[in-house]
Amino acid sequence: MKYFTPFRIAAYLALLFCAGHTAGGMLMQKSLGPASDTVFAAMKATHFEFNGADCTWYGFWFGFGLTVSAFLVLVAVTALVLDRVTPDAWPQVQVIAWALVAAMAFNGVMAWRYFFAGPTVFSMVIVGLLITGTVRKARHAS
Repeated sequence: MKYFTPFRIAAYLALLFCAGHTAGGMLMQKSLGPASDTVFAAMKATHFEFNGADCTWYGFWFGFGLTVSAFLVLVAVTALVLDRVTPDAWPQVQVIAWALVAAMAFNGVMAWRYFFAGPTVFSMVIVGLLITGTVRKARHAS
């Protein structure tokens, strides 16, 4: 079995993306200037009740950010599992591969729309690798 396949490279990049997102974006929050710090402090200080729970916008931001990290781990694990699928079993799981492509592409579009180049590029490179791996597996299955 080849060590570097499109699915494996996509998995490694998804893990790298997860590490950067989690450590650099969620856990090591650095100042982005006085105006940003004011908004961030207000997000932490402003409490409201939502569905019976005491919430803050910071809590929503942080929770959704960690959800993205969990999604990236799922992408990596799924890509590694798809890499090991045999040609005869591929037709039964290819819908999972295409769903993974779609989910990662959506992640890339959201990154492009709401964030910056780094996560957009990571997402689109991973999408390209997932598509390549999926198409190759489909060719070998037929």
